[in-house]
Amino acid sequence: MTASASTQPPQGGARSEPQASEAREFEGKVVLVTGGGGGCIGGPTAMFFAQQGAHVVSCDMHERRLREWAERIRKETGATVLDFHLDIAERDKVARMIEETERALGPVDVLVANACENKLGKIVSYSVDDWDRTIDVTLSANFRLARHVLPKMVERRSGNIIHVASIAAWMGDPNPRDGEPAYAAAKAALLSLTRNIASEVGPAGVRCNAIALGLIWSRFVEKFESQFRPMIEATPLRRYGRTDDVIECIAFLASDRRSGFITGESINVSGGFYMRP
Repeated sequence: MTASASTQPPQGGARSEPQASEAREFEGKVVLVTGGGGGCIGGPTAMFFAQQGAHVVSCDMHERRLREWAERIRKETGATVLDFHLDIAERDKVARMIEETERALGPVDVLVANACENKLGKIVSYSVDDWDRTIDVTLSANFRLARHVLPKMVERRSGNIIHVASIAAWMGDPNPRDGEPAYAAAKAALLSLTRNIASEVGPAGVRCNAIALGLIWSRFVEKFESQFRPMIEATPLRRYGRTDDVIECIAFLASDRRSGFITGESINVSGGFYMRP
């Protein structure tokens, strides 16, 4: 099968305006999106919550993309947007971001932990520095973020954390050609952290869930489409994921109305990718 429109979904920069039945569900909520400068997930996710009336806090280590998304969201929605140029692994800067957010907007209501890093390589030759960096950004930074936002969530008996994970967490060798052992290990541990948080703070009415992504259409995927196409051809739904596929799942998990009795779960958003033969 050759690549076709069904395997290469067009990607708009952001989700369309919410329908009347769902509009403004997050009115006045403070939503923090890490990796908020990304054009595939982070930026469009921040835009979605702004369209729903939330105050948005966005951070990213790529300053230009971060600023462009923040300004676009302000112009298109009129929402309050705080944007922080930082490396999510920089502990002091992250702590200051939370302090400034709470001072300006109040405590974080929803955390979408999207930032990650993936350094490729085979285990035997894998750089220890690359291992440490990938684990720190993709796993440990999320642990530290949870420690920052959970106390006030528990105090208010309300709050929601959504971890953006990957199907790599379940696969023995998610990248047979190049290898990604640290990324796969970090994402698997992130799912365990999700369950641990959910169990610990559930009695206070705070929820924590994860989404495990497959191949989502992006500039990176487009660049290496010939490499990824055979994987998609073996995937049950026979297409790449779209930005909207991801945002709809994040919106579902962030909504107390729609998913208020769901916590500690990991939802596959992969078109069945992990079931490939």
